[in-house]
This record gives sequence, C-alpha cells and structure tokens, in this order.
Amino acid sequence: MVEGIRPLHLLILCLGFTLSFWDIFNVPYVISYAGKSFDLPQSSPEVNLPLTAEMMGYFVGGAINGFIGTRMGRKTGLLSSMILVTVGSALAFSSASFLQLTLAEFVIGLGIEGEIALVPTYISETTTPENRGKAVGIVTVGGFAVSMTVGPFAVLLGQGNWRLLYLASLLLSAVAVLTRLKLPESRLWRPMRIQIQWRKTKRLLLLLLAWSLSYAAGYSFFSNPLFLLLGDKGFQNVQLAYTYILYGDPLGVLIATLINDKLERRISSSLVNVISGILMISMPLTRGTWTLLVGFAAMLTQGMKFPPMYTYTAETLSDDMRAVGSGIADGLGHLGGAVGPLAINWLYNLSPFLSFGVMGTISALGGAALALGPNTKNRKLSEIL
Repeated sequence: MVEGIRPLHLLILCLGFTLSFWDIFNVPYVISYAGKSFDLPQSSPEVNLPLTAEMMGYFVGGAINGFIGTRMGRKTGLLSSMILVTVGSALAFSSASFLQLTLAEFVIGLGIEGEIALVPTYISETTTPENRGKAVGIVTVGGFAVSMTVGPFAVLLGQGNWRLLYLASLLLSAVAVLTRLKLPESRLWRPMRIQIQWRKTKRLLLLLLAWSLSYAAGYSFFSNPLFLLLGDKGFQNVQLAYTYILYGDPLGVLIATLINDKLERRISSSLVNVISGILMISMPLTRGTWTLLVGFAAMLTQGMKFPPMYTYTAETLSDDMRAVGSGIADGLGHLGGAVGPLAINWLYNLSPFLSFGVMGTISALGGAALALGPNTKNRKLSEIL
C-alpha cells in the first residue's frame, strides 16, 4: 500500500512502464532475427539501424511528451506516450521491410522516453513525500522483472516468429491506453508555461550531466567490453557467465525500491554510481569466480541507481519543468549511452585496464554530479525548490 495514490492507478502506470522495458530489451533479439529475415548480413552496419532509430526516439521523445505533459496535462502526456508505443508496435508487427521496422523502433523510442519522463513525474505529484521513492521503485521493479522474460520468450519464438515479440507489446499497450483513461489528472498540474531561470537551468544541466555519465558507463558495462573481458578471463561460455552477472541488475532495482524512502536520495543516487565505478575499475584485476562476483556486484549497483535517480530527477525540478526536464535529462542523457560503448570498446583494444578504468571513472563522476543537488527526503515538492 502506497499512501497518496490508489493501488489501481499504480497498477495502471506499472502496466505501461513495464512495456517500455520489454521493448528496450527485445531490440537485440529483433536485430538478430529480422536482419536474417530481410537478408542483411550480421556484419552489416545497417543491421543496427533499429537500435539507432530507437535511441534517436529517446533523444527527442522525452522532451516532446514532457512538453505535452506540461501544457496539456500529465494524463494527456501519459496517454500520448503509450499511444506512440502502440502505433510503433503495430508498425513493427506488420513490418514488410527493414526500413519499416526501423521507423517503428523510432516511434517506439518516442513513446518509451515519454514513459520514463512522465511516470515518475506523475507519481511524484500524486504520492506523499514519505512514499515517493517506494512508488517509483514499484513501477521500476515491474519493468526490470518483465525485461528478464524477454530472452527466454525470444529464444522460444525463434527467427521465424520474431514479429510476435511486438504482438505482445501491441496488445498490452492498447490495454494500457484504455486503462489510463481512468487516471485522474495530477493535482499539481495546471496549464503552465515553462519559465526559464538560471537556477532551474543549472539544476537541469546537472541532472543531464549525471544521466549522461551514468548511462555512458552503464551501457558500456552492458555491451561488448564485458563479453571481451570474460573471454580473456578464460570463461568458455561467455554468454552464460554474462547472464550470471546480468541478474544482479533486477535484484539491485528491488533492493533500491525497498530502501528508496529510507535514505537521502541525493546520497544514495551518488553512492551507487561511485561504488559501481570502483567495482568496474577492479574487474580486470580479478580471476575466476571473483570476476563473476565483482561483475555481479557492479551490475547490482547499476540496478540500484534507477529507483533513486528516477525519483530524484522528478522531485528536484519545478512544476513547470518537471515533465519536460525529466525528458531532457534522461532522453538527451542517452547520448552518453550511445557514445560510451563505442569509446570504451575502442579503448579495450588498447588495454582492458584502461577501458574499465575509464568506464568506472565515468560512473563515479556521474555520482559526484548527483551529490551536488539538494536534499529531498520527506520534503514536499514545494519545499525542495
């Protein structure tokens, strides 16, 4: 039970938010399966176009849906983001060409980033100060829990049935749109214009810096350098070793949800990024089981950053900046997630120690940026400003 928001409304929000993570995690499987279906070589640069398109959707989707949520209402923004996911899923499910699939992923990306911007915004404005972190954490746990089912489902479907990955999101997103019609408007929303002030701009830039650095390190840790390191450490089945490490992520989200309202989020957001960075730096120094344990711990702390950072981003922005600012910070922050893995992978060819050293340092710097913000624990949104 979360005070300030009805369980049904939280469930409605959770349904749409989990779909976002489903679509995020199914892209690697879609790229592999669809590339073969449309006779594209796996080594071809074009095969990664759907992922690139989805990232481009992230960059602008948060700001667009956030602007809608600011001028037309949080509920309208929540509907627009989920409608975009529905339309994108329909386009992907009916893909007759790789170009259509790429366009579909761009539309889905627009909707996903809208979700990430508006769901924490809505929850922050409709829950009590003592329960903001728990409520945001609950929907985040739902998202990461669903993401862990994508792999087995994709493997079960196989190459010939990859479009069914989108049928699931199409049906559920349509249900999510209909159920969101029942949501009340946020009591803090009113028709407003975004007022540009240096204090607000400085805070938004700080959040953008933190998200960019955190995503640069996090996406790098999820990508090829970790596979390369595991192979260099002698693991015969690199994919299995990676899976052991990967399961630290949802566990971290769950742990962070349970403690999200008990700690000062400025500190907890900062610490998990710093600790994760230290663990990344130490990974090349490990061997055998220790490599898996340290990797698992690094992934655990990566998961632990999401509930406090999502909550902290929404609650430290003013009413007129909360929706669009959250979209800008997280959406443009994904630029770090796009560039980071490329740079870290290039550095790995020079030295694994240098690669993971830079990765960990970037994560720690993201944590340091968060430490410069205001305290928010048990404070009303109006008191944080």
